[in-house]
Parts: sequence; C-alpha cells; structure tokens
Amino acid sequence: MKSQTPQPSGVDLARVALRAAREAAKRNGARTAKSKPRPARTVRRDGRAPMGLGEAFTALMAERGWDIPTSGASLCERWAALAPDLAEHVAAVSYDTEHGELTLRPDSTTWATKARLEASRIVADANRSARTDAVRTVRVLSPGPLPAPSAAADPDPVRIPVPQGPVRTRETAAAGYRRERASLVVRGAA
Repeated sequence: MKSQTPQPSGVDLARVALRAAREAAKRNGARTAKSKPRPARTVRRDGRAPMGLGEAFTALMAERGWDIPTSGASLCERWAALAPDLAEHVAAVSYDTEHGELTLRPDSTTWATKARLEASRIVADANRSARTDAVRTVRVLSPGPLPAPSAAADPDPVRIPVPQGPVRTRETAAAGYRRERASLVVRGAA
C-alpha cells in the first residue's frame, strides 16, 4: 500500500510562504527583523549636519530676535557705561525693538547736536555691548529735563524686611515650640 502525504492546511501554507519570502528577501539584500538596524543619518537639503536640541533653540532665538528686547532694555540701563561722555547730559529714554531705535533725550541743544554727530558711534557701541545688531538707528528728542534715575539703577535693590514687634525668645515662644523643646530635653537631645 502506498503512503499518502497529507496536504498542507491553511496555517502550514502561511508558514511555508513566510519562510520562502524571508529567504527571497535575504537573497535580495533586504534587512530582516533579526538583523541589526543601520544607524540613520539625517542630512538636510542644504547639506548641513544635524544639530542638537540646544543648538536648535539658540538658532531659533537668534533667527526670531527673541533676545533683542532684553538687549534693548539693558541698553537703557547701561547707558552710562555705553556713552560715559554723554551720560551726564543725554539720557537713554527708550528702545523700540520693532524698529531697532534707541531714543535719547539731551538736556540742551548743544548736547543734542553732539548726540546726533556721534549717532553712528553710539549704534556701534550699543551693538557691540548687546552682541547683536539690535540697534539700527538713534533718535534724538528735543532738549528737555532728563528723567530721574530709575529704581533699576539702584546699586542695592534687595531690601530685607525688618521684623515688627518684640523679639521672640525661648521664654516668649509659641506653646508648640515650648512643647517640642521640652520633649527634646526629656530625650536628652537638647
């Protein structure tokens, strides 16, 4: 009698087909699930190498000019250091971040003329100080009284509050403090 080989069922046919597909893929050089993945290398369209997250944020901030308002505000605060020869008679009143304009107020027409003549030097010094091209123009207002120095120019801006009322000692302390102190004495920790 002749032995009959059983015909493969649906699950067996799927296994045979999967094995044949894997072998064909290996012959064609395709990667299989068991082989190690190759490290991905991203190259941008302009050919530059990828950058880290910190570098991307720094570049984005510089590109969008997000550090310019801070630079402009500090320009007004540091006006005396930027232009010591003008600071006594010309005050930095404001800085417009949108237009890159530093506004100055002189106390007389003579100092207004001097500020206008030295505008290019003021722009260069301000940009060098801010490490950006934040200042593009200088606007000199008509002469007038100089604004009072701001509280930001105060050399000691930290004020420590002075406690009000009598000084508390062990004898005048709260009841909870005295109970805790007494429990420490009993334990021998005090």
